[in-house]
Amino acid sequence: MKRALSFVLVAMMSFAMFAQDIFSYVPLTGSVKTSKQINYVISSKFGNYFRTPASKLICKYDDLGKELESVEMSEIDEIKTKTFSAYDDNGNLKEQITYDNKDNLLWKVTTEYKDGLKADVSEFDADGVLKSKTIFKYKDGKLEDETGYETEGALVWKTIYKYNEDGTQRAILQYNADGSLDEEQTFDYSEDGKISSIKYYDAFTASSSKKVFRYDGNGVLTEITTYDNADKVKNRLVIKHDSIGNVVKMSEYYIADKFGTTLNELISMTEFVYEY
Repeated sequence: MKRALSFVLVAMMSFAMFAQDIFSYVPLTGSVKTSKQINYVISSKFGNYFRTPASKLICKYDDLGKELESVEMSEIDEIKTKTFSAYDDNGNLKEQITYDNKDNLLWKVTTEYKDGLKADVSEFDADGVLKSKTIFKYKDGKLEDETGYETEGALVWKTIYKYNEDGTQRAILQYNADGSLDEEQTFDYSEDGKISSIKYYDAFTASSSKKVFRYDGNGVLTEITTYDNADKVKNRLVIKHDSIGNVVKMSEYYIADKFGTTLNELISMTEFVYEY
């Protein structure tokens, strides 16, 4: 995605985006008190794969399952950042504050609501200077568009949301500040209402890709397969769950044509441990 990213998002994306993506499809279930996410780097030697911890994320939740605290740690368990979340009386996230390993303030994110709906999100640096603001607009209670502004109030990007008659997401269109299309996502669903695929169009490169979602007989998401512009498999994300249904392991494979055959090469792995 080429649209300008706020300093908060840039700092968080490298560590948390992979897991955040999966939890948007498979939300936590049960009375989770804490979760530990371990990200591994994968190396290969003499045809065998080896994994080495690269980073960790430990989260604490309240009795309603809302995240209260998240701690980002290095591969040797040194604290890198700590983020604390606060909620209003209606259970809406109202503030997130992040500190470094010496308890120095890094940034603060505040969220305002109107009629129970998220109205705007403001991001501040350590000096309390507004760095970006995102404003949300709705139609018939559904998010219609989301607009991002920089410090001085200039528009940076806009996202427009479209829906099917049954209320499911039909498309998400992301635009640059000049009004040109950045990226388009279109959604397809199975007969039981689960996401079956998401098609992506990147206007900058004029290329397309597709993610196909696969479920087991119980309707549990087990794999996300990515196809390129030529409808050829690029990679596979294989997902394992515990007995409650929470994700405990994700393994990503790059699909390569080598030595006259097709190989699944392990390129990343993430594990999750929960306290109930």
